[in-house]
Amino acid sequence: MHFLGTFSMLVLAVIFMLFLNGDIGWALIYLLGGTAIASLVIFFISKRHFKAELSELSGVSECGGKVKIEIIMKKTGFCVLPFIELCVDVGSNGLPIKIRTALVFGKEKRVTADFRTSHSGLNRVELTEAAVWDVLGLVRKRIPLGQSTQKAVLPRIVEYDGPEIFPNTLPSEEEEVEEGFTALNGGLPGYEHREYIPGDSPRRVNYKLSAKKGKLMVRLDESAGSKSTNLYISENALPICCDKAFALASRLVIRGGTVKIAHKGEERTASTPETLDRMREWLAFREYAGASGTSSGEAPPAETSVVFSGNGAVTQISSV
Repeated sequence: MHFLGTFSMLVLAVIFMLFLNGDIGWALIYLLGGTAIASLVIFFISKRHFKAELSELSGVSECGGKVKIEIIMKKTGFCVLPFIELCVDVGSNGLPIKIRTALVFGKEKRVTADFRTSHSGLNRVELTEAAVWDVLGLVRKRIPLGQSTQKAVLPRIVEYDGPEIFPNTLPSEEEEVEEGFTALNGGLPGYEHREYIPGDSPRRVNYKLSAKKGKLMVRLDESAGSKSTNLYISENALPICCDKAFALASRLVIRGGTVKIAHKGEERTASTPETLDRMREWLAFREYAGASGTSSGEAPPAETSVVFSGNGAVTQISSV
């Protein structure tokens, strides 16, 4: 029922009172009028006595993956609201999600909805407002909420299509290197070892040490001994830059290189499959530019090799 319907019924009651039966007509008028007044009074009291809380999202998701959001509705006093519509904005996924629910019985209610992540990096989810109606649907009130959370989305696995970049060279395989001979105990940095795992670059295998151990041993990555290829994701970079930067980082690591990615004052380095996975997760928790991706005018840090900016533009700064 809504305002027009209630008004039409009152008109019919008046006609019934005037032309058919006065007593019954007046009874109908009192009944409809009293119901409308009661509905409005309950509504204006109830709309102040509830709150909606958007639950935090944790973990990471693949791009395009389905994510469940949960909203907890709680009464903070007398509240009877049979019609509530929650509006959830999921960014660039298109139209906001509309969730219809009610608060009549019980003090708490949980409602859920699903959305699909749209891009790499942090996907913003915002509970913007709640629209509430009274029992008869006579009035509607929009209540701003302004709660938000974010979902971390891993970079997509894409093919790198920018300029050809070659990895920096690693220490020579002809060098005499023993396990544990590191900068910490007076040796050269970059010469710690671990056992080979599938996916490691063959260039990292120390064959002399492997022959002594009877198993394949590879050089570790967390070292200053091998110079890294420095990638920079600019302030105005859209999420596609995250995908392209990770694609280039993966290519260079597979070829035996060490890669460092910098973005908004933070950086991560990788040169093995394990640290590459950690770099991918770090990129998932980065917040990139909005839809416009307008230029920010900042200069890349010194020793930058490649810059990713805007809608995926790749600029080679130095030869590596």
